[in-house]
Amino acid sequence: MLKYKCMKSEENKNIGNVMTISGEEFLRVVEIATTFFEKVSSAQPPSFVILMGGIGSGKTAIRREKFSEGYVNFDSGEINKAVEDSVGKDNPRLMDYSWLAMDIILKECILEKKNIVIEIIGDNYDQITPVIDKMKEIGYEVQVNGIISDVAESYKRHLLATKEDKNYISSYYTQGLTLLSFFNYFGLGKFPNELNS
Repeated sequence: MLKYKCMKSEENKNIGNVMTISGEEFLRVVEIATTFFEKVSSAQPPSFVILMGGIGSGKTAIRREKFSEGYVNFDSGEINKAVEDSVGKDNPRLMDYSWLAMDIILKECILEKKNIVIEIIGDNYDQITPVIDKMKEIGYEVQVNGIISDVAESYKRHLLATKEDKNYISSYYTQGLTLLSFFNYFGLGKFPNELNS
């Protein structure tokens, strides 16, 4: 059995934990995580792209259209779904495996200087700014793309997405976990405000 410290910092004790995991479990999670970054090459300098906008503004569509190649799409909802598809949604260790997968993906991306794209609502300056500052500090070129759309059109798009894509999860629910991954990786201290969960 392996002991793995996963996505935990002293300030965010209730998020993630130190888990005991078998070699077989670890390899299974590594296999899932690898699918997120294996086709993405290192870049010099690497890019960190943030797609920011309201619910239904088109962030996911833009991310999938413009950043599907050459970028690691770091989205906690999609990572969790990939883990769930592999281990089953009723698996009692689903969240442990998801945290481990996010940890592996983020470490690989940053150590290998791979381009990363995330999408968030962007409604909390204190959650975003430390991540941007740290990514710049380690040599990433940061690009923030504000996505603006008509509210009525966004609402229609959101309803259509929930109807047509059974795996759709709004970044309203995923942005906290996505940004918390960076907070814990860099040791940025207590995550501001509660997670959107």
